[in-house]
Amino acid sequence: MLLVGLAVGAVTDVRTGKIPNVLTFPMMAVGIAFWAVTGPDRALGLVGCAAAFALHFLLFALKVEKAGDAKMMMAVGALAGWRTMIEATLWWAIVFIPVGLLVLAVTGKLPNLVASSRYVLARMRGGPTGPEPEPTTLRVGPILLVAGALAWGTDWLGRFI
Repeated sequence: MLLVGLAVGAVTDVRTGKIPNVLTFPMMAVGIAFWAVTGPDRALGLVGCAAAFALHFLLFALKVEKAGDAKMMMAVGALAGWRTMIEATLWWAIVFIPVGLLVLAVTGKLPNLVASSRYVLARMRGGPTGPEPEPTTLRVGPILLVAGALAWGTDWLGRFI
């Protein structure tokens, strides 16, 4: 179910620019319920979802990712557990950075990323920010699919934790 949900999210994100709640919330519920009923660690889904919320809400608040991306990672945590979610987040960062920079460079929006970063840093410091720059967002559903598949298939983080 995890990879199917990630694939549907990727297609939806590419087409509409959003990963809908009607997809992510049921994935979270199924993951939490599945582990609560069948898992040796009955809290694995809930802990995975909560860990993803803690990490990805921060990234959402910093405008690194959109709400649907954060909720999809909560679904990954609920369905696969916190370790797989952390690994998927690491894969997401590894894939996102070069792909994102390439897309921004090709579309001519790389200078906007710099302006947005300066704006966010100024807000965090409490200093003057000036006008908010134009949002620079990517449709990262396909990157989430790749990251989730890599995390699900490799479990390299599991060797260390």
